[in-house]
Amino acid sequence: MKFRYLLAASLAVAVSAPGFAKDDGTASAPKEKKVCKTERVTGSLVSKRRICLTQDQWDKIAADTKKNMDEYGSRMGGVRDGAGQAG
Repeated sequence: MKFRYLLAASLAVAVSAPGFAKDDGTASAPKEKKVCKTERVTGSLVSKRRICLTQDQWDKIAADTKKNMDEYGSRMGGVRDGAGQAG
């Protein structure tokens, strides 16, 4: 008999639990898809590591790298092209 009451009470709590959830009108944003890339570890011929970031994070890294290379090139007296000649 006690089991029935316990089961009924548990069922009542489980059914009403979603009603206790706070709804402030903000839905959780969908997770951005991760883009994974494999890069070689500096100093090793065989070791690699896998890095997974969102596309926005990859774009920021690329933009920061370009900015740093441009600053470095301007400090060195000009950006060099692929052939190693000042351009």
